[in-house]
Amino acid sequence: MTTELPLPTDHVHFFNHHTGRPRFHFDEAPPPAPPPAPPPPAKPWHDGVEPEIIGHWNNKGWKLDSARDVALAATKQAREAERHFGVPVERLLKLPDATAKPEEWAPVYQRLGAPKEAKEYDFAGIKFAGADLEAEFAEAMRASLFAASVPKDKANSIVAGVVKYMEDADAAETTITAGKVATEKADLAKNWGPAKFDMNMLQAKEGAKRAGMTEEAVAALEGQVGYAKVMELFRRIGASSAESVFHEGSSDASINTRTGAIARLQELEADKGWGKKFKAGDATAKAEWSSLMALINGEAA
Repeated sequence: MTTELPLPTDHVHFFNHHTGRPRFHFDEAPPPAPPPAPPPPAKPWHDGVEPEIIGHWNNKGWKLDSARDVALAATKQAREAERHFGVPVERLLKLPDATAKPEEWAPVYQRLGAPKEAKEYDFAGIKFAGADLEAEFAEAMRASLFAASVPKDKANSIVAGVVKYMEDADAAETTITAGKVATEKADLAKNWGPAKFDMNMLQAKEGAKRAGMTEEAVAALEGQVGYAKVMELFRRIGASSAESVFHEGSSDASINTRTGAIARLQELEADKGWGKKFKAGDATAKAEWSSLMALINGEAA
């Protein structure tokens, strides 16, 4: 009787068909799993902080192992600075040295209120003689204030002070001029006499009209020459006829013909000195020209 051995693959076979050693399990155990990969190293809490700042922390001797320690050290330092200077750090202002250029000072002045551009100065609420400031004057003030780095909240008071000075000066000049005119009117009335005053004034107005002078031009002449002299000059022009016009300042005390007036005018036009005075608005030169023109045009008419 023969006994058949079980096949190597038979589960009842207790020997490993590879090694011939006894086996105690019906199936082989799976191979062990590989160990898990180690986690990547954690980034430090200050990862991404600028190297300059980290260097500052290192120079301070602060340990960078803990964000808490660095925060406490920085807070203590900030509080010490506040106690030393009396204000928070953000309110401190570092001034450039004596060799600094204007552009280095600009941020300092801007911290104090100066604008970055001159156009930021606003004078909308400032009036001169009841009207808005003239554009040229406003632009000139903006340029001056900006060049001096004046803060915006101080600029308006400066401009208002300048405007008030000009208004006061104008008022004072008006008062002085009015006083002079009143005095000269009184002297003129005395010289002309009560009987001739009204007639002389009519002749003066006629003379100004014949000379082509507006009220504004007459007032300007009064301010330069004097009220009495201007009125007397125009009275003489007004009192003259086409044949006889008083001419003050000529070599001949009485030029009484159109031909003579033309000759005198040509003489004056050839005189460069007289021409320069006439162009500059000299009152005597203008009055002489007006007298000659009145005679020339009057006789031609």
